[in-house]
Amino acid sequence: MEMCSREEIIDLCPQNMCCVIPQVLPKQLCLPPYSTKEELRTILTETTAREFSDLPHDILMDIIAMLEIPDALRAASVCSSWRSVHIKLHNLGKYKRPQTPCFLYTSQSIGENIACLYSLAEKRTYKLTLPEPPISRRYLLGSSDGWLVTADERSEMHILNPITGEQIALPSVITINQVTPIFNRKGELCKYRYSRHTAEGVTESPMTLPLDKLRYFFHCKAFVFYDKFVRSYIVVLIHDPHKQISFARLEHDKWTWLPPHLGIHDCAYKDGLLYAVTSFGEIFSFDLDATVITAKVIMGRTKEYACERIYIVHAPCGDLLQVWKPQEGNGNRVDEITGFPALVSNTQNTRIFRVDTVAKKLVQIFSLDDHVLFIGNNQTSCLGVSEYPQLKANHVYFTDDFECLSSKSMWGLRLDIGVLNLEDKSIDEIVAPRLFLKCRAPVFLVPNPSMMNSTLHG
Repeated sequence: MEMCSREEIIDLCPQNMCCVIPQVLPKQLCLPPYSTKEELRTILTETTAREFSDLPHDILMDIIAMLEIPDALRAASVCSSWRSVHIKLHNLGKYKRPQTPCFLYTSQSIGENIACLYSLAEKRTYKLTLPEPPISRRYLLGSSDGWLVTADERSEMHILNPITGEQIALPSVITINQVTPIFNRKGELCKYRYSRHTAEGVTESPMTLPLDKLRYFFHCKAFVFYDKFVRSYIVVLIHDPHKQISFARLEHDKWTWLPPHLGIHDCAYKDGLLYAVTSFGEIFSFDLDATVITAKVIMGRTKEYACERIYIVHAPCGDLLQVWKPQEGNGNRVDEITGFPALVSNTQNTRIFRVDTVAKKLVQIFSLDDHVLFIGNNQTSCLGVSEYPQLKANHVYFTDDFECLSSKSMWGLRLDIGVLNLEDKSIDEIVAPRLFLKCRAPVFLVPNPSMMNSTLHG
């Protein structure tokens, strides 16, 4: 067995190893009592490297399974023994530690196939090499449970786990109700016909678009949800015209349209039900496993004007929350790609409501107490800081989900990224703005080190 370097092991200790080792190692290594991390470091320095490399694999698995992803990757690089344990954990999906959300962003200046992962826990950036097609040329539609949903230069969609590199192509965009392929004389796909219709009728004239432009006019936001009842993954797409939704299962070859609801801003999934919230605060639920899918009204219209970005999330306590982010800003610009008027907004505040499903009303709450929210072009999350001590309690982390992000970059405007203190309404930078100066807006991503096959068959 390859011996682990003592220096390599000790280098891990300033991170999370010092939190994990007291839980699993003292009895196995017969370590003497200690009271501080400094004492633990001294003891570990005096412990022979062979004692570490001879640890049983089940003990190593217990250690690595409780690390943040960056620490787990460093542990895997220590020696072949630890690397094999890391690979086994990957394949079996046995990671135990809740992973702290990160920023994921791309830029052609750092490499076409490179994505950057900024760790909120460590305050540092990691570069990830991802599979084709180039991630810097893709349109990031959202993130859920560690998976990105992207649209490539043909406006076709993939889900991608940037930690494992696992990637799966989704059913073709031409199977969505509003999209029709156009072929040239050679029988090659050359354009799309985008029919701007809803269940209520045609709203505008159809458009003929190049393959790479459809994603800017049609795709809005996407989610990946795991249906534990049928052991299947579901991808939900909010798309235009008028923010409708379609969904697809990974094992299917086409998308299913869910008319007639319009103005969908955000989605959540729990206990086999898809929840969707509209720009007017309406909430509908859908049983996607039903033979005939119908919508159940959870909450009727709660507002008269669609002037906020609205998010929906289930809190750890089980409450359903609505989050309103006012879109305040300058509307005197025109999007460079679509030609449509663009509202350039900056977050100043949020309003949070508990959904009272019995009384059918919203109850405003003014504090998250020991919880934190993540909103943006990602699955909205509400997390408890007891499991994520690096995060700030009673704060809202937000990223820019402005609909014309490509134009915002062209205009040289600062992206709307920060963390809002709900107590005093102050907004702090998460990172220096220059980090994202020439980058596409980041999405929040909760690293997921598990392979999809382990989830499906585990």
